[in-house]
Amino acid sequence: MKRSFLPARPVLAGGVLTAILALAGCVPSGFKTTVQPRMPGANALAGLATSGTAGQPAGAWPAPDWVRQLGDAQLDQLVAEAYENSPNLQAAKARIAIAQAQLQQYDSMTGLVGTAGGSVTKARVPRSDGVANVRAGGVNVPVDLFSDPGISSSSLYAGFNYQIDLWGRNAAATRGLLSNRDAARVDAEQARLTLAVALVTLYCQLDQAYAQRDLLQEKRRASDQIDAVLRERAARGIDNAYDANDAAIKRGRLIKQLAQVDEQIQLAQVQIGVMTGKGPERGLALKRPHPGDLVDAPLPARLPVDLLGRRPDIVAARLRVQAAFSAVDGAKADFYPNLNLSAIGGLFALTPAGLLKGRAFGGSIGPAVTLPIFDRGRLKAKLAGDVANADLSIALYNKTVDEALGQVARQLTQLRTVDALLAEQQHSVDAAQKIVDIADERHRRGFGMEKDVNNARLTLVDERTQLIDLMAERRALRVGLIDALGGGFDVTKLAAPAIAHDELAFPAHDRLTDSHFD
Repeated sequence: MKRSFLPARPVLAGGVLTAILALAGCVPSGFKTTVQPRMPGANALAGLATSGTAGQPAGAWPAPDWVRQLGDAQLDQLVAEAYENSPNLQAAKARIAIAQAQLQQYDSMTGLVGTAGGSVTKARVPRSDGVANVRAGGVNVPVDLFSDPGISSSSLYAGFNYQIDLWGRNAAATRGLLSNRDAARVDAEQARLTLAVALVTLYCQLDQAYAQRDLLQEKRRASDQIDAVLRERAARGIDNAYDANDAAIKRGRLIKQLAQVDEQIQLAQVQIGVMTGKGPERGLALKRPHPGDLVDAPLPARLPVDLLGRRPDIVAARLRVQAAFSAVDGAKADFYPNLNLSAIGGLFALTPAGLLKGRAFGGSIGPAVTLPIFDRGRLKAKLAGDVANADLSIALYNKTVDEALGQVARQLTQLRTVDALLAEQQHSVDAAQKIVDIADERHRRGFGMEKDVNNARLTLVDERTQLIDLMAERRALRVGLIDALGGGFDVTKLAAPAIAHDELAFPAHDRLTDSHFD
């Protein structure tokens, strides 16, 4: 049997080099990004410090466990349950797994890729002039040599293919997949922050509703006393029925307000239970909340600039810009020749028994060069699309930065306003309390009526209600500011496996405007 080892034809290095040099300048020009990443200035938030922070040293960023600062164990447990059961977080984890699998899949398809296999094929070949010919290994073999036109071609082989990444195509694709994988991780951190902020805000609203109900019940007791006194005076003919009926109307309004607050409490409980993933019954079983106040702290130094690495939504947007840049790099590399080195070896025979013969061994090895000569139109369209996608990614990044700065500015502005209102409202509460004390003293000495005392108490309750509402609003704004500052996220401390590539800076923007585009 003819030896089946067929060495590959030699490749002329000079010819390949000439083709490569001829194509080296074939990347089309005119494909450049038109949008630039935005960097906030150092004074972007100047003049927006909250009251109590002026003149203080620069503060720290929010701690990752900022929820615990509220000092409510029940709230801590609710947040932990929400982290465990939230469908949004489960979906975020699934997206991380998908991105990681895509990265591993691509890695397994590039570089050195091995293969092995075997086959046995039974066939009957047609005769021509009494002789059946079969082509094996590039050679026509007369089957009559084996006295049987029925053959069973068999093979056992192993081989490899190695992609030589001369132009960085595979490296660019790997960078892009890494960026998308890391963006999915950061998205999960953003989902955790959004969930915690929403749950804490709702929990504080529940606490506020309980406080409002306490004041309404106190107000109702005073209203009941006024109503009873006025009805008695009207029955005795001391006063007409106008005041008594007016008091009855106000008492009815209080009863309606109490019913509305009770509804708010129950709805908040139901929503909290839903957010924990354990159903409404979990929320309805809650005890009365007792969250504390978040401690005021000076704003961090270099707030506008450092915010870029402290907000997960900004970091994720930046990673997607990096992925878009990597796609452009890969599209540029597609215009250059593709060089693969492949080899295969094994046993090849016309019958299974022939595999056991030493002459059955054969194989080949050699390079393969693919020249994108006739694919230029498709490659140009792909490059144009990737550059446009880079523009889109940068625009979305800029939008995220603008919205982040706007959120911080809004929280600081509203906090400053609420701080001023709180100071004034505290004066109003103190004044209302003095009126109650004076009315009590006058009534005790017989100079005033009990109705005046109760009316003064109603006024005090109204002022305290406004104070509680302002305090609740301030606490909500503090939670919102923590959210605006990233909620303790720090890209440099992301849980393992950490972001391994250059995650804190954009790739050099001249990647999109270098000489290959000129």
